[in-house]
Amino acid sequence: MTALVRGANAPLRASRLTVTHTCAVPADLSALLVGRDLRVRTDDDLVFYNAPAGPGVRWSQEALEIDLAALPRDVHAVLVALSLGDGAPFATVPAPTVLVDGHTFAMGGLGEETALVALELYRRAGEWKVRAVGQGYAGGLAALLADHGVEVADPGPQESPQPRALPDPVMPDPGTPDPVESDPIASDPFASDPFGGAPQNGSQDAPQDGAVPFVDRVWMVWEDASRSLDSYRGSLEHALGVRDQEVTGQAPRGRAQELMDAGMERLTADMAQLATELAVHEGVVGAEVSPFAGPSWLTWQPSDQVGQGLLLGHLDADEVSTLRIPLILRVPFGRPVWIDRGTAPGDAAAFAWSLVTRFLAAVPPGAVALDVIDPTGLSGAGWLNGLPGPSRDLLCGGGVAVGAEAGRRLDRLLDLVDLRAVGGEEQMFLDGAPPVRLVVVFDVGAALEEHGDRLIRLATEGPPLAVPVLLVETDTPTDESVRAMRIKMAGSTLPPSGGTLSDPWVGGSWTLTPDLLPDGAHDRPPALLSHVLNAHARVFG
Repeated sequence: MTALVRGANAPLRASRLTVTHTCAVPADLSALLVGRDLRVRTDDDLVFYNAPAGPGVRWSQEALEIDLAALPRDVHAVLVALSLGDGAPFATVPAPTVLVDGHTFAMGGLGEETALVALELYRRAGEWKVRAVGQGYAGGLAALLADHGVEVADPGPQESPQPRALPDPVMPDPGTPDPVESDPIASDPFASDPFGGAPQNGSQDAPQDGAVPFVDRVWMVWEDASRSLDSYRGSLEHALGVRDQEVTGQAPRGRAQELMDAGMERLTADMAQLATELAVHEGVVGAEVSPFAGPSWLTWQPSDQVGQGLLLGHLDADEVSTLRIPLILRVPFGRPVWIDRGTAPGDAAAFAWSLVTRFLAAVPPGAVALDVIDPTGLSGAGWLNGLPGPSRDLLCGGGVAVGAEAGRRLDRLLDLVDLRAVGGEEQMFLDGAPPVRLVVVFDVGAALEEHGDRLIRLATEGPPLAVPVLLVETDTPTDESVRAMRIKMAGSTLPPSGGTLSDPWVGGSWTLTPDLLPDGAHDRPPALLSHVLNAHARVFG
């Protein structure tokens, strides 16, 4: 047996699992089948004594039987919950233990909690792993279920149920695809993913050849790191509570420090493992997902294949010094991207030009054109107007749209979007134009003041129709206007320099350090951007 500690994870070797528990008083196991957001799809995803069978899961008074191969593909994890039958708090009983596949997890140090999530069995790179969670709920099983999307009324303390005959569990045929909902938003398990970085196939299953795309691997590493960090922060909070008990004599001296040290040891080990996993793969990826200072950019040449995504920067946390996680925006992105105004002049613009460089590097020449809109003309993008005629007109949409031309450019782009929405030919409007139009709007605050409704339409309707939109808050602050919030809520919002982001799993705080072009300039294109632009311009002669 391998003893797990809170926050630790381990691979699962078997496909058919039996989860059991030991507790000094009657306690009930239950299971929740959840998506990536750790919420059930429907109330039928709760398997317990009143609903003892579900897809791939079967309940009995003694155990949970789980067939991982039979779980629906949109089930990301199975949460194993434990609750006391009489509603008494766990503080009144010795530490309960759960067992699965040769792993044990003893959940000590509990207080007024009457129910807890003991284990998480989750998909990871085409395999399954187990994570020791031990998250308690003082509100009991009803609070636990509500936190994971189950609509139930709290029945109050109940006696443990008597054994009963169980129907055979519902085991879907693994070879039969799960039905797909007609609503693309409702059926997209990653609709809440703000960066489009989650695996696109609806789960973390690996492709048939066993290879995991780098973008997917990065997403998995971020999720594992977020959950480990959240577990550490929870254990630290618990240790501080124990320290208070030390002062009153309710806990032995030094116990709090032992808990803190053990938590940091687990966190350090987890982060070192994840850092090693990233290091193995970071050296063999394309330039568009590599740091500008890396060797991939020294040898970059255009490709006839679309790249995996765009490196936005790296994430780190105060408690972690050994792991920096790449934050990658998948290409093509189907939502607007907003860069917040920086604390220093040029911060947001430098971030924007870095993303433009990566986008052009990720898309084959001839397949993308660039439209730059700057209603006030203060962004410093005027150098685009100095490009040779064919490159300026076909690659860069005729140059930077300033003043009244900004409105006319928006109208032309909206005409293109409307035409594509009904299946028309865009060549009727832009003869010989590439199929993808990357739109960059500088000084978006001024653009919203002058062209608000049109800009909102373009930002929300354009990206799904191969007109991705990058909005940059440079000179005019938006002050969280209603129009700005409408766009931000529909897309991804990025801090320009050293800002914080919340992970989409547990809401933990991470600091983003953007990866910027090394020689950004206000009045001329950086060298790498010039190199990429020239590669695209050669297509137009």
